[in-house]
Amino acid sequence: MDISNNEELVEIVSETLLWEIVSEHVTTDVERLKEELRKIGNRDQNKVERLTTAEVLQSDEFIITGYEERGGKLVVGFDMPAIVITWSDDKKVGFRVTTSCIGTVEIPDISSYDWSALDFEDMDRLTLLSYSHLTDKLNYSYEYTEADTIMI
Repeated sequence: MDISNNEELVEIVSETLLWEIVSEHVTTDVERLKEELRKIGNRDQNKVERLTTAEVLQSDEFIITGYEERGGKLVVGFDMPAIVITWSDDKKVGFRVTTSCIGTVEIPDISSYDWSALDFEDMDRLTLLSYSHLTDKLNYSYEYTEADTIMI
């Protein structure tokens, strides 16, 4: 993969690597999702507390909101609208969560890492996740969150 500048790098990794890494964090950090659901007043809090598993059902795009160069790193801002399904261990409680994951993540800039040696577009999800060590300081929050109870 031939990358000539940081802007091109950000575009390429956002469509592959960053999208998968943020999605993985959403699915593994169920507690953060529960915190967001607790804020929605019309939810049965006992049901929210029972949630243990999450899956990103749909994420149509990964939007780069900007990036900043800082001493060999790029701080990349993003917005990932998503539909997340979450449920309890016994599968008796579930929510369909519509939200937007908004945050930042750091990656090495083009001069600090040989990005051209990688071809993310030909990698499957697990292979992409094996490069998560290239990301640092992932921070995100949920915005514009709505949830509907689902019958599982």
